[in-house]
Amino acid sequence: MVSFIYLINILNRWEYNEMKQILCFGDSNTWGYDGESRERLPWGVRWTSLLQEKLNKEEYRVIEEGLCGRTTVFEDPLRDGRKGTALLPTLLETHA
Repeated sequence: MVSFIYLINILNRWEYNEMKQILCFGDSNTWGYDGESRERLPWGVRWTSLLQEKLNKEEYRVIEEGLCGRTTVFEDPLRDGRKGTALLPTLLETHA
């Protein structure tokens, strides 16, 4: 699954120059899975943290919502909560 980046576009917040939030929603790549160690990559190495560091920290906040095993449309019979299309609307509302 390709990692998706959603800019939570709340125009009335932008008018007042409030912080913009970028929700990085995806699978193990977004979570920062290291295939060699089978652990999570540390902050400063994960692409989501590199994105945060490159952006103006006064204007943007990067939210990591990666989960190993997440798919776009398929539910995992052994692990609940992996079907991305079912979770995304709730996460958008949570981080709005």
